[in-house]
Amino acid sequence: MTRFSIRDLENFSGVKAHTIRIWERRYGLLDPDRTDTNIRTYTTEELKTILNVAFLNRHGVKISKIAALTKAERDERVKQVAEDASDPNGALNALKLAMVSYDADLFERTSDTYREQEGFRALVERLYVPLLEHIGVLWQSSSICPAQEHFASNLVRQKLVAAIDSARPLTGPGDRLHVLYLPENEIHELGLLYLHYRLRASGQRVIYLGQSVPMSDLAQVAEQFPGPITFISVLTVFPSNEDLPTYLQRIRAALPDPRIEFTFSGPRVAAT
Repeated sequence: MTRFSIRDLENFSGVKAHTIRIWERRYGLLDPDRTDTNIRTYTTEELKTILNVAFLNRHGVKISKIAALTKAERDERVKQVAEDASDPNGALNALKLAMVSYDADLFERTSDTYREQEGFRALVERLYVPLLEHIGVLWQSSSICPAQEHFASNLVRQKLVAAIDSARPLTGPGDRLHVLYLPENEIHELGLLYLHYRLRASGQRVIYLGQSVPMSDLAQVAEQFPGPITFISVLTVFPSNEDLPTYLQRIRAALPDPRIEFTFSGPRVAAT
């Protein structure tokens, strides 16, 4: 059984460990086990409890009233508040629980319900992006293991690929060509996949090259298409901040044709 420390609960919920201990003692909301060295450990179900309690408390429900609810009543109240406020945090909590428990069905149900209500763009931008950002924090604090990160990331990837496949057909050959790629050693492609979906959904002409593409391959693509081309990349890890100016100079030198444009985004660009 997966066990969590009180620090893990703090990282998942945003509630300080001191407050969690108060809620635990005063209201009996949690019933942790203790190790031989008297360290609290919590179950996945107790993680769900603290996520739901924190969600209701942030929406103005007093902790004493939350504690008086049964588990079923609390779950129903979370659902009502999330729907009434159009707040994605209830769904985001469900995705976090799906991740830590490897529950693909819960991930699918939560995603599909939110998409039906709000649309695919909202699903990605209001749920998946905050989830992936929080995953980074949880991974850095060792609250989740790499397998849980990969589990959630791959489910997001599947949703993006399915949406791309169902997007409208490409337009004619006279339109500008968008070439999506990641530079060598860069493998974080979820942002690039979302760009692929947005371009396809708007009827743009796209070639998707994916991860770790050598610069020489970009030149070969440019040689085969005579019209205007925009190369687009999302720089998450590579090149490093120090190497980014050199990389930009090299790629412009390798593809000097004025019909070729470049668009770069991502954490590496934002940091410069």
